[in-house]
Amino acid sequence: MNKFLIILTTINGFLFFLIGLLWIISPYDAASIFGITILPIGLGLSSLIGDIGSYFLCIGVMMILAAYTLNSIWFYAPALLLGSTAVLRFISWSMHDANFATQFIIVEILIVTLLLVTARRVQK
Repeated sequence: MNKFLIILTTINGFLFFLIGLLWIISPYDAASIFGITILPIGLGLSSLIGDIGSYFLCIGVMMILAAYTLNSIWFYAPALLLGSTAVLRFISWSMHDANFATQFIIVEILIVTLLLVTARRVQK
């Protein structure tokens, strides 16, 4: 069971890392994945690519490091980032009239669960 969880973590880590690379290589394609249809220009574009690209690259690296080192601390940082993303999506819906991002929230909660369960199993 632990091997299966580690493999899932590794796969997800590579997917996050690839999305981060996509933000560098083709930000318009990356943005379309998340429903962003118009990209800002100038400093706004730099911020979008830098912030979101680094978010995905770092989550991917942390998940891969977690799977590789089996050090449970590496599982908690991406879980915290993804968990806070889900919470902020809920807040954006409830306070700022954004669409409720059901598909993204579900994926984020599932991956947070995977990371926390795997961290617990690796600790034992």
